[in-house]
Amino acid sequence: MKSTLGRLPLLVGVMIVAPSLALAALQGENLLLPPLPGWAQAYAAAGNGIKLVEYVPPGENVDAWSQMATIQIFFGHGGTNPHDLKQRVIEGFRQNCEAMHVTDLGAGTSSSLPAARWVIYCSKVKQLGKGEITYFQAMSGKDHFYLVQRSWRGAPFDISKPLPIPQNLLKEWETYLNQVSVCDSRDPKRPCP
Repeated sequence: MKSTLGRLPLLVGVMIVAPSLALAALQGENLLLPPLPGWAQAYAAAGNGIKLVEYVPPGENVDAWSQMATIQIFFGHGGTNPHDLKQRVIEGFRQNCEAMHVTDLGAGTSSSLPAARWVIYCSKVKQLGKGEITYFQAMSGKDHFYLVQRSWRGAPFDISKPLPIPQNLLKEWETYLNQVSVCDSRDPKRPCP
């Protein structure tokens, strides 16, 4: 999924948290993500108030990948209901998947902000001829809206049969998403590191 995306102001947006980073200067609202050791940025774009960054494992690229982490920031869309974006994402997949299933993992809060999680199982992306499984976490900040995804792509599969990926991979994605947070230097309940 590629789109044109907007400029990211310095220190606002995607921050990969690593012990070596000096994060004391973070101001305003910031998305904090755990590192993906060995992974590389495969694609980045900005325009129309949106920033998109995609990461892939070593030896893979944006056109040929088995796993991907995607981060999207919708600037100025804080307060958006995560359910609304979830419905738009599901409709987009529905148009592009031969067969699909959605598992709703619930709505609640993350970093004291409205959030939702779900997984989409797409048996075969029509344009690619490959299967895809994507785990989503949407978070609505005060200033911006955030969508973080972990995806697998491989051979087409039958959604009525056991998944083509190991169950521990979904657990790994869940652990990753559990570490995603939003800090805000203006909010004592969500201080930045």
